[in-house]
Amino acid sequence: MSDGILAVWSDIDPGAKADYTAWYEREHMFERLEVTGFNRARHYQTVSGAPEYFTYYELASPAVVTSPAYLAQSNRSSPWTQRVLPHFRNMNRTAARVVRRVGRGFGAAALTVRLSIQDGQEAALVATIGNELLSAFVERSGVVAGQLWRADMAATLQPGQDRDLRPGDDAVSDLIMFIEGVGTSPLQTLVQETSGFANFVAAGAAEAPDVATHLLLNGAEGDEAPSI
Repeated sequence: MSDGILAVWSDIDPGAKADYTAWYEREHMFERLEVTGFNRARHYQTVSGAPEYFTYYELASPAVVTSPAYLAQSNRSSPWTQRVLPHFRNMNRTAARVVRRVGRGFGAAALTVRLSIQDGQEAALVATIGNELLSAFVERSGVVAGQLWRADMAATLQPGQDRDLRPGDDAVSDLIMFIEGVGTSPLQTLVQETSGFANFVAAGAAEAPDVATHLLLNGAEGDEAPSI
């Protein structure tokens, strides 16, 4: 089972979106899946919230993004990658470990809730979401599965050439709740009925979370990745 996650949210310059989409579908996702320990990829477009795109990779562990194989690939960016990455905006890139899984299967849509943690409140917040709320959310009609991800800062902040190609600094989220549904409607209903998860602040979040719903565009498994 995959215990690690690499999660990426970003906007793309309007004039580069067609090139970005083709790059993801034809090259980048499969390049990443050639690296040992990258097991699965899912790429989404945001329906509500921001930024406009969300992608996550399931990893054998967060340490995969510090491995020699991954760093070698990151440090030899293809011409296409070198052309696309300067058009990324509002980037959040977080390597994380999975601390809780609930439910079964995959959904056509996803909800991401990105959180920062109050000092001294990590255990309380993780327990509230992971041991109480996540299971209740997954029991709702139209919701199929959920996970809780905790950032691994050492893995997240590992330097790489591809990071230098993107403008600005990447944001990082301390804690991420990821929920999958049969469509965006049940997920947006969940957001509305929880007032955007505003109660997470009382549970230990440092501020109101960043909430977004996403529609699946495409995905692949590691053993499906072709040689490029």
